[in-house]
Amino acid sequence: MREETGVGSCPECGTPGSFAGQLVCQGCFVPFALMASVHAAATPSVSPTAVTERLPRPARGPAEPRDKVPGLGAAEVDVEDTEHTRVISVVPGAPPRPAGTRRDVTLKVMRLHFPDGEIVEVAAGYSIRLGRDPQLCPAVTFLARRDNLSRIHARVGVQTDGSAWITDEDSTNGTFVRGYRLTPNEPAPLRPGDTFRLAADVHVNVLP
Repeated sequence: MREETGVGSCPECGTPGSFAGQLVCQGCFVPFALMASVHAAATPSVSPTAVTERLPRPARGPAEPRDKVPGLGAAEVDVEDTEHTRVISVVPGAPPRPAGTRRDVTLKVMRLHFPDGEIVEVAAGYSIRLGRDPQLCPAVTFLARRDNLSRIHARVGVQTDGSAWITDEDSTNGTFVRGYRLTPNEPAPLRPGDTFRLAADVHVNVLP
């Protein structure tokens, strides 16, 4: 005689005392396979949101490669460790990135772009005069048509170490760098990307 282990009542007729392993209900004789399972109805369901414990991550095999973030080259990053990103490897002997920017690079040749489209180059160790007199300032002849410039208005040059400079040659209407009028005969530094102005309307760009 089997042991009676009641797990609930019949969902069809409500006969109590349905037993595990029965094929039909003892009250209505309807097969349990044709109706909702008594045992399934008695089993509590578990909501996915009720699981709050984080399952442990399976261990990698010794030959299983790590995921890599595209574009990092020699540096590999474990993608799964999003909270604590780790650099796995770097290129040995790689030089540190220089702190200077493109604007801090010393010049071998300074290239000046003038309003008429002309580009004038000044090599390291040399300087040129800029002004209205074409004989005293032959490097940029179109400036002769600018009546608001002095005969010798300014001078620009590049030191042998590559540092560029500009001076105002005691002009009448001034020389301006980064919005400031220069003190006559006092050199001011120039960097690639700078723009300086002669008098009111002659803007000259230092090309990168």
